[in-house]
Formats: sequence, C-alpha cells, structure tokens
Amino acid sequence: TDEEEEELKMIEKKLLEKTQPQDIKPISEHEPVIETPCEKDIINSLDLYKSSINQEELPDIADKNVDEILATATAEAIAEQDGVILTPKNRATPIVRQSKQPKTPIEKVATIACYLLIAGLFGYLINYVSNQHDFSTAKKYETNVPAQGEYAHIEEIETWWTEPAGNNFKFGVALVPSATITLGSGSTSGVIRSVFYSYEEGLKDQLRPKGDPFTHEFEEGKFLESGTNQITIYGTDGYEKLAHFLHYRSQDEERWTLDVKEAPSTRTDLNSFESLARAPIDPIRK
Repeated sequence: TDEEEEELKMIEKKLLEKTQPQDIKPISEHEPVIETPCEKDIINSLDLYKSSINQEELPDIADKNVDEILATATAEAIAEQDGVILTPKNRATPIVRQSKQPKTPIEKVATIACYLLIAGLFGYLINYVSNQHDFSTAKKYETNVPAQGEYAHIEEIETWWTEPAGNNFKFGVALVPSATITLGSGSTSGVIRSVFYSYEEGLKDQLRPKGDPFTHEFEEGKFLESGTNQITIYGTDGYEKLAHFLHYRSQDEERWTLDVKEAPSTRTDLNSFESLARAPIDPIRK
C-alpha cells in the first residue's frame, strides 16, 4: 500500500543518514600532550609490585611450622632431582622429634663394661706388639757408665782398636779391642773382671767371650797393678783382616762390647761376680 511504501522510504532515509561520515568533534580545545614516563617512576612501580607479592606470600609462610617448611623444601629438592612431581598428598610430613628416654641402670653398666673391654683389648694389643717388636731408638750396646757398684765405681771406660800387645794373643790377629777403665772416688776395695764380647758370635741371644778375661784387684780406689785409679787392657782376640775392621767402622748397628763385673775378692766364685758396667768398643784405631 501507499502507507507501507512511505514507511520503507523513511527507514531507508534514516539508514543513509547514519552511514554518512560525520565530522570528528574535538574533545578538548587544547591539543593532547603525551608525557614520557620517568625511569625512577618505573622502578618505584616495580618495587611496589614486588612488595605487594611478598606481602601476599608471608601469611602463608607464617602459618607453617619451621620444621614443616624445611621438610617440604627438602622433599621438593629431592623430588626435583629425581624428576618426580609432588602433589599435596605426597609432600613430606613435618618431622616430630621425640625426647630421649633416660638410660636404665643396667644399660649404664653395660655401656661402661663395653668401654672397659675395648680399653683392655687396646692395651693388650699395644703390649703384645711392643713385646714382639723393639721400637726403641736406643742401641742395645749403649754404655751405662758412670756406674756405681757395691765395691767399685766405674767413672769412665775409653775404648779403641789397636795392634796386639804382649805374647798371649791369638795367632794371625791384626787388630784387637782395647780399653782403659777409670775408677771413681766412690770405690773402696775389691776386684773387677773384664771380658770382651763380639756381636758376630752370639748363640741363642747369649754373646760368647772373645779372648781371655782380665781380673784386677783394687784397694781404696786404686789398682794394685798400676798404683792408680786406671788400668788398660788389651784383648787377645780380634780381627784377622783390616777389611773386617773397615766394615765394622762403616756401620753402627752392631758393636763389640766390654763387660765389667765386680766381687769382694779374688777368692769369689766366678758365677758370684755381679754385673757392673758395659761399654761398646768404638771404631777408632790407635
């Protein structure tokens, strides 16, 4: 109808009016000014943002126990290494520390007994090892002079090697041990017996004498033979070759020795002489 056609025309007209471009109206009379943000303002904004995040996390940490936090962190670190993803169900539970129960008297006695047993075994092992092995740095031939006996006081013993003296030495010997024995002021009257020993002829840890023994009487601290407090003796057995002496001088592990014993008189049985002094024969040739 005519009315409908008019309505359609009115609608088309309105649609055309809306689709036509319209002029942009200025929002403000002034031109917009865009300000460049300051670097300091940006840093402050970031700090405020981080502090707000930390404040949100703090209440969650404050509500937890320290042990629980440590246990959870440890479990997460181990799981991270093993490649396991933890869920709230399999997270580590907090460690509950139990107080130690006091030991009973029987437990205390047993503990002390164990300590004593260990100490005893340790002491036994030390004693056994020390008896089986000699760890001392002292040489077994070291002298004990000066030596004080019941009758004689040996103040000094000087030793060396020399050519045989006299007519009673062993045939073929080139060098023999010698010694000068000096009595001290503490000597009274009696007799001493001196014997040279060689380390080369030990038998069952018992050294054999080398050459003849020497017996000398003394009165009031002076030898009857010399009239003084000194007496010099020369061995009757020794080294047949100079090379043997050179070997003796080149080492210090073994030494010939002089052993001195004392007794009240020459009538005393040899087995009743008492050991008094000993000295090594120095590797010196005179």
